[in-house]
Parts: sequence; structure tokens; C-alpha cells
Amino acid sequence: MTIQPEFNGSENLEFPEFYKKTHTKKNKEWIDPICAVKHSKMLSLREESSQSGMQLTSEEMSRQALGKRKRYILGFGDGPKLSSSSSTPSRVSQDHVGELQKLKTEMEEMKMEREELRRQLEQERREREEEKKEREEEQKQIAYLTSLVTEFLKEKTQTHKSSIHHDGAMYSTGGTNTR
Repeated sequence: MTIQPEFNGSENLEFPEFYKKTHTKKNKEWIDPICAVKHSKMLSLREESSQSGMQLTSEEMSRQALGKRKRYILGFGDGPKLSSSSSTPSRVSQDHVGELQKLKTEMEEMKMEREELRRQLEQERREREEEKKEREEEQKQIAYLTSLVTEFLKEKTQTHKSSIHHDGAMYSTGGTNTR
């Protein structure tokens, strides 16, 4: 928010610059050392508010940096009157507070959803690992059973070949034919 000081109508200044211009001498010294402290407080308030994304109005900055006085804003003299009671936040601040609260609530909901999704993914990962172990165990069992069946079939085949060979030898030597 900018302010148009009456002493120079063409110049737009933010409140801290307006305050500095109206509270320093021509040689740029402060008219009182406390003014420098209050100006520094304004600059830090402006920095904090810009970092938080909630810009302070000139009225709010004046109240916080300079204090409150009934019926006018310190730093503005008798000029601008308060647009709202000094004990309640301005409508803009109320809107910001409401919007900020809404965003905080949404952010909490999103965190909880993200955490629930993370838990679900972890559970699914564990289930996949368990299924993988079960499949590997089944594959080992299948391989073992296959080797047993293969061994059994080899033995049967050898026994059967041996039996055929033995039976065939008997038939070929076959004893005597009495005809």
C-alpha cells in the first residue's frame, strides 16, 4: 500500500519511507533516536509480512511499530482515520486469517491423505514381498518335486528297459520249441 503525502503530492511512498521522510532532518539524521528504532521495526515488519505472504496495511504497520492512539494513526497525524476499531483486525486481515486457516486445514488434510497413502503403499510393498517369497518357495518345491519325479522316472525307465531286455533275452533264447 502506498501513501501520498501532502507535502509532495506527486510522490508515492510506502509507509516506512514516508515515516523516514517525515522524521528526519535535512541532513538525514533522525529527529529523535527512537524514530530510528521505530523505523527499523517497520522494516522488519514489512520483511516478515512479505515472507509470510500476508502484507500489512499501513494502518496495521503503524499500530504494530508505533503503538495505538485513539482516533488517529501514529505517523499520520490527524490525517487518515482508522478504518476499523484498533481492537479488531481489519477486514482484509480477517479475510487473510480465514484464508490462511482454510489453507492450513487443507494442508493438514493433504498431509493426512499422503500419510495414509504412504501406509497403504508400504502395506502393498510388504504384501508383494510376501507373495514373492511364497512364489520362490513354491518354485523351490516344484523344482524339488520335478527332480524327484525325474529321478523316479529314470529309475522306472531303467527298470523297465532292464525288464524288457531280460524278457526279450528269454524269448530269444526262449527255450525249446516242441513242435
